[in-house]
Amino acid sequence: MNPAAPISKRRRFWRWTWRLGLTSLILLSILIGWAWHQRVPLANALLRRFLGDMQVQVVSIDWQDGALHLREISTLHLPGSKHISSVGHLEWRPHWSQLHEGNLGGLKVDEAVVDVPLAWLLPSPPQPGSTPPAATQSTSFRWRLDLVDLTPTKFIVRDDNWQPLASVIITQKVQALEVGGSKSPSFKTVITDLQQAEWRGQPVFSSLHFETEMRRNEIELKTASLRGGHFDLAWLQQLSPALRAQLPPLRAGLEFAWEGRDIRFSNTSLLAGGTHQLHLKNLHLQPLTGAGHITVTSIDLKASQDLNSLWHLESGLLQKPLIEWTRELENALLPKSQSQQASAWQAKIDSLEVKDGALKLTPTDLCPVSGDFAWSTSLEALDISSEEWRSAVKQKLTLTDVSLRWNPKTTSSQPPPFVQAKSASLELVPDSFRELWQVGSLVLNAPQLAFTPENGPWFDKIETPPVKTSLKPALPWWKQLQFGSLTVTDAELKIAMQLAERLDSSIRFAITTEQSKQLLRIASAQMRIPRRSSLPVLDFAEVEVRAALPDMWRTQRLESLKITQGHVAAGDALMTLFTGDAAVVQQKADATAARWTTGKIEVDKLGVTLMSIAPGLPPVRFDVNLSANETPLDLDGLAENVEPQSIQLTRLRIPSPYEALRTVAEMDVIHVNYTLDGLLHRRIDRVEIVSPVLYVGEDLFWYVESYRKSMKGEAPIPDATFGPPAPPKPAAPGWQVDTLAVSDGKLIIAPKGVPLAGISRPFPFSFTSKLESGQLDAQFNIPTDNYTLKELKLEFLGMKGLVHFNLPMKDRNNNLTETFTVDQLRWKQLHFEKAHLSVTYDAHGIYGIFGSSAYGGYVNGAFDIYLDETFTWDGWVAGTDVDLKPVTTTLFPEYFLIDGKVQGKIVATGNKNELYQGDAEFQNRSHGRFSIAALNDLINSLPRALTGSIGDQITRIGLETLRDFEYENIDGKARFYGREGRGRLRFFGPKGSRNFDVNVYDHRWKEEPRKPETADALAH
Repeated sequence: MNPAAPISKRRRFWRWTWRLGLTSLILLSILIGWAWHQRVPLANALLRRFLGDMQVQVVSIDWQDGALHLREISTLHLPGSKHISSVGHLEWRPHWSQLHEGNLGGLKVDEAVVDVPLAWLLPSPPQPGSTPPAATQSTSFRWRLDLVDLTPTKFIVRDDNWQPLASVIITQKVQALEVGGSKSPSFKTVITDLQQAEWRGQPVFSSLHFETEMRRNEIELKTASLRGGHFDLAWLQQLSPALRAQLPPLRAGLEFAWEGRDIRFSNTSLLAGGTHQLHLKNLHLQPLTGAGHITVTSIDLKASQDLNSLWHLESGLLQKPLIEWTRELENALLPKSQSQQASAWQAKIDSLEVKDGALKLTPTDLCPVSGDFAWSTSLEALDISSEEWRSAVKQKLTLTDVSLRWNPKTTSSQPPPFVQAKSASLELVPDSFRELWQVGSLVLNAPQLAFTPENGPWFDKIETPPVKTSLKPALPWWKQLQFGSLTVTDAELKIAMQLAERLDSSIRFAITTEQSKQLLRIASAQMRIPRRSSLPVLDFAEVEVRAALPDMWRTQRLESLKITQGHVAAGDALMTLFTGDAAVVQQKADATAARWTTGKIEVDKLGVTLMSIAPGLPPVRFDVNLSANETPLDLDGLAENVEPQSIQLTRLRIPSPYEALRTVAEMDVIHVNYTLDGLLHRRIDRVEIVSPVLYVGEDLFWYVESYRKSMKGEAPIPDATFGPPAPPKPAAPGWQVDTLAVSDGKLIIAPKGVPLAGISRPFPFSFTSKLESGQLDAQFNIPTDNYTLKELKLEFLGMKGLVHFNLPMKDRNNNLTETFTVDQLRWKQLHFEKAHLSVTYDAHGIYGIFGSSAYGGYVNGAFDIYLDETFTWDGWVAGTDVDLKPVTTTLFPEYFLIDGKVQGKIVATGNKNELYQGDAEFQNRSHGRFSIAALNDLINSLPRALTGSIGDQITRIGLETLRDFEYENIDGKARFYGREGRGRLRFFGPKGSRNFDVNVYDHRWKEEPRKPETADALAH
């Protein structure tokens, strides 16, 4: 055997093996070279094969500097033929030594654009009958990228019509990104910047930056900030119909900026809320349809979450929150759908301030009033939760310019406000308020409360008090309030309620707190019955009430009550209030007063005036003074503390009911004995009249008839001059005089008011009787005659009328009413035809209203002449369609002439010697002419037309133009004080306007009346 044979075979084997390997290597090199040369088509073919509906196109693939570079990568969605992404440059830098460990190295994406439909980003709704997919076991192999660098990439989201819906530019760097395994995905840090976010072309925010770090299963947002943010609720409503159905029907938007840090969370919960600073501005919210809105100029908030997971509002400031609360806004924010159980929550406000807020209310289901007010508040250390508010620190709330109205659904007119206040300031500690109803401080500045039929249904229905049970009802919350300090300044309360007649009450008061007790000071209190009297039936000059709240409500007891210098008009106006259906109000008031007591009561100089004791007698006034301790506040209990009183009246005269200058009776001395208890029941113990003089004649018979009607309480005879008969008024219980004694009387026969000739001396008489008074109503005709009032330079030609004599007092505390018709009324050189005049007399003056035809128009007015020493007067005159030509010709013939019809009004007050103040205004009712007659003399002094110098002719033309003016509109106003004043007159016409400002000054010497120096002069 040849030993060299095996060696030769082995050589041939290795030779062929080497040749084959070399050939394979050459072929592989050729293949790799061909594949590298054809790398782009091969890559595109592979991507088309494995990506299904997506067609990815790569323009170039290069290896450079140890990295694979892919350029111009685009993706086409084949079903929709839409380009959904493009990448300008993709760089993959592998770590070859760690590829076997799954470390892919780094990845960088440049110039990328992602353009996808919104439907791809929304979760698919579950199909009926389908089950959630089961969790799959994560692969045990873990892939890692040391760095993912995403340079500015524009991300676009489109709607179903492939129109741009949203867009944003994203820049992101991710370090140590790992996917796969049981903790997929995970990363070390992520730095993200989002720029120029838009929604349908509208900016959403200008920039959003956040830096995130991951430790184990926790993610910490180290820092984050958002700038130039904008939000519109309509964007969410446009996302999907399902989301739109869950959102309230509102329009809302705002601008915002945000900064946050140190936020940690896991894949299941929030671990640490971190710290946030939020700035909002131009927030607005309004319903989709209808009125109403909420706007806030700016909101600055700083919030954080503590270690106990409690959120703190560290500081907050709201600037100019403006709320217009309407029914539409209420329905949008508080829908009437079935409420769901609210989840429990809790937070703490360290500091929150609201400045320059305003609230405007319109009636809604939750708020039946309208109004507006400005508000501000300051909150500190306040714990709030879904159940309660807690704090041991004082909170503050301030309201200004408060105005509230009651708006009934049955009328469209806006009633007057029932609550107004210049400002209200409240300070309270929530813990004390919740536990003890303790209010630290309440300050009301200039509150005005008005409860009248015109502004609300406050007293629409009078009901009988319900039957009371033995159990004591719990006090309402407002009666349990206790105040550390309660201050009310410049307050006013007005109440109008319909009893037997309307009763108007007005009270001005203030409240202060002294030594933990409240002191109510009433500066003035008045009660009026408008249909009966213009003077108050009850008037208190000063009232002080001291009490301690809330003990006053529980014990129904006042510490003290003091009344100083008041007045009560005890007449039919007051006594008939609580009759008929209104009697239940008096029963309730009496029952309430009987339960209330006071530790001390003082009444000082409380004036009581007895109105209409008997027809013709003037009111009787006296003062009540009392002091008592531990007494009930009902009238019967108070009356027991007043001793019997006695007054003396002198020189009383009963005038004729037909002619005020004629006398029915004269009484030198009248003694009146009474008690307060008797006055409360309209009873006088004794009236004694000494040495009266009685004139027997027609005047007496008229008086007796009127007195008889007063005794019987007959209904008044209607007067057609004043319209249809009024319904019967409630009758007051008649005054009763237990003893009426007349002694040493004188009776004089005096027909027509003049003592009858031939009777040398009067007849004596005396009697003792009882007296009851009711109502008096008599009418007498005044024959036609001429009358002159020299003091006023008034003449009444062909005047006739009707006398209406009534008791008790009505209208103006009068006892005589006359209605006249006058053929002609003259004042100075002016005259008025077919005039009617209604005059009312009482002890204080003459009051009248009148109307007449005058110079083609109509004039009406009213006057009051007071019977004081100087005949003080006031009045007004108004005219419509009055031709001013005869008026100005009569009054101002030498000054000016106004030709045309006007309407105007004059309001004045003064006395017989001078004018205090007069105001006049008028406007034209037709076109006319204005001529200044005072310029005629000046014009006539110039050379005739077409003669004289050029200057004279120009002067003549100017003066004639100024003198005569055709006008279309007149506006005139004037005000005079005494003999001085100022006014303005404006004429407007086709040729321009004429403006006259008149100032009247009187520098004449005025002598002051000499003051009397002796007792006789004083008497005269």
